[in-house]
Amino acid sequence: MENLINIGTIVGTHHLRGSVKINSIFEEIELIKGERVLLEKEEIKKILCVKNVKRLNEKKAILDFEEIRNIDEAQKLNGFKLKIRRDLLPQKTEDEFYIKDLLGIEVFLDNEKVGEITDVMETAAHEILIVEDIKTKKEIMIPLIDEFVKKIDFENGRVEVNLIDGMR
Repeated sequence: MENLINIGTIVGTHHLRGSVKINSIFEEIELIKGERVLLEKEEIKKILCVKNVKRLNEKKAILDFEEIRNIDEAQKLNGFKLKIRRDLLPQKTEDEFYIKDLLGIEVFLDNEKVGEITDVMETAAHEILIVEDIKTKKEIMIPLIDEFVKKIDFENGRVEVNLIDGMR
């Protein structure tokens, strides 16, 4: 499972044929067409094949799965995280990293796991990491600046953070 990266969350349905809407900042979402993906929600896991992909805007897309044939089946997928193999990501130069590379990386505070990065929100000033707290299941918003993000270790899939009162 370490070779998987979270690229979005299913947030609803689209039309009666079983299409789903996802929130995703994964820019090259079209790359997953024809690929198998893992859907995960709590302890439930499903592997589905992406039949079609349509980008709506920079944060939303519509997906069709071969196994999902109607809106009733699609509604059962709400809230599932969409994960793909890391090798499906486009190649990049050695010093370059994409914001989407942060998706799925574990976040630690004083060597205690806080959660996993589920999204990155872009603002005029800087990006904000959206982390799902493993204890409360609530979102923690962490500005991607040196004061809060101490170290990003892509090799080990970890981000070390410093949080202030009220952030968690």
